[in-house]
Amino acid sequence: MVRLLIACLVALPVLAQEAAKPAQPADSKAFMAAVALKEADKKLAALDQFIEDFPSSNRVEPARREIIAAAVKLKPADAVTRTRAMAKGLSSSSAAELHRFLAVELLDANQLLKEAERSAKTALKRLAEEDSAARARKDAEELKRPAPTEAQVRSRFASQRAQMQETLGRVLLARGNNGQAKKVFTAALRDNPTLSTAAMSLGDIQSKAGKPKEALNYYAQGMLARPSPESRARFSEAWKKVHGSVQGEPEFLDERYKAIFPNPLHATPYQKTAARSGRLVLAEVYTGAGCGPCVAADLAFEAALERYGRAELAVVMYHEHIPRPDPMSNADTVARWKFQAGRGVPTYAIDGIAPPGGGGPREYAGEVESRIRPMIEKGLETAPGASLTLSAANDGREVVARAGVSNVTKPSPDLVLHIALVEKELRYSGENGIRFHPMVVRSLSSFPLGEAKEKSETQTFNLAAVAAALNQHLVDFEKHDERHNKDGKFRFMEHLSSIDAADLAVVALVQDAKSKAILQAAWADAPRR
Repeated sequence: MVRLLIACLVALPVLAQEAAKPAQPADSKAFMAAVALKEADKKLAALDQFIEDFPSSNRVEPARREIIAAAVKLKPADAVTRTRAMAKGLSSSSAAELHRFLAVELLDANQLLKEAERSAKTALKRLAEEDSAARARKDAEELKRPAPTEAQVRSRFASQRAQMQETLGRVLLARGNNGQAKKVFTAALRDNPTLSTAAMSLGDIQSKAGKPKEALNYYAQGMLARPSPESRARFSEAWKKVHGSVQGEPEFLDERYKAIFPNPLHATPYQKTAARSGRLVLAEVYTGAGCGPCVAADLAFEAALERYGRAELAVVMYHEHIPRPDPMSNADTVARWKFQAGRGVPTYAIDGIAPPGGGGPREYAGEVESRIRPMIEKGLETAPGASLTLSAANDGREVVARAGVSNVTKPSPDLVLHIALVEKELRYSGENGIRFHPMVVRSLSSFPLGEAKEKSETQTFNLAAVAAALNQHLVDFEKHDERHNKDGKFRFMEHLSSIDAADLAVVALVQDAKSKAILQAAWADAPRR
């Protein structure tokens, strides 16, 4: 797990992949062949040869980590020697990451903990802000994206340093130096509150010190940062120890989340321009509660919802079982993902146009926002390809949506009217740490328009039937899923199949199914009568 996280940090911005890429080039084939070797000595020899044969490959960094991991299993002291040798000549950031990786591997293997501490301290010493900034700018240039701002660079560096502090804290704790570990963990959380291990470790330290209330706050932070059955159980145990029952648990977690994990983006209200058209821009976001890179995209679109009014921007969130199962996914969002034919999540489409995606942790939210804002504001100044009216009535049992399409500028046999029922906010702490999820699509209905220039449709969403379909999707998934649950043993942490009738809206869109272009969209609140 740690190796995967470190690899993701090196490669950000990233996508949570839906499937493996086909047709690997020569260096990738050689790397994968070396990694697949079971015997540590043969793996080491093959990886050494790989680096010699492909010194410029982007697989060299992961190859170095694989070398360290294999050497720790075969001979830990050799792993130390190899790390020091490989770190020579590397940039400060790359050398720091390599030393941190060695510390983690030695710690997990419970080997040479003194060397693990030395390597963790070396990682912190080698990490340099100037080098980190240069690397961030180079990554942006290679990806043909805007250069990160100074604030973004500083935030990224602080997060990287905090991760290395967390590693050092873990080693100090393992060596019995609780006092120093506490200081290091506390410093790490100041810069990066999402470090679950640091928070959970501080919870353990405070609990052993006889401070259950202080421990509870840290357990809550650790669980919210990285929810799992284990972290949830530890938090619940601490809660009951302090409060005696489960009453008030969700509300407490809501407050802690809002205090510790506010959106790093502060949106300013959109100012209407002279060129403003009658278009309502539609943002479709494909995301997943178990997708780490989706955090930045989720926060960017949350900020967009704050910046623009609902007459300017509608956002719909399609939750997908990528890369992990998501209890907010359903049959309609899965079908919509197949229509989008995306490579991975997060994927987002603005009026049907999907730019190069990618996301990352919380500190990357600004970079995503800087990519989507020009698209949204260009759309606001683009004439719509149709007129679309939408109304919604909600009696608590049914939501009746009425949509009217007219003034289609370019009739086509591929035009389709879609009407989505969205829940304006769901509360769920998934594996990526996002707790509040806006504009979640719960049901989606479609009506072919053909070449009609004018047409009206009515869609009735029976809320009991929608909830039953949501639940059935989750039940079926827990029985079997070809990718995530072949043995039928997987269980969701929660079933999110109930519908809050007081928190609904509908979104309609006219789309060309062939080009995916959105001609016009409409949004209507659906308050319960």
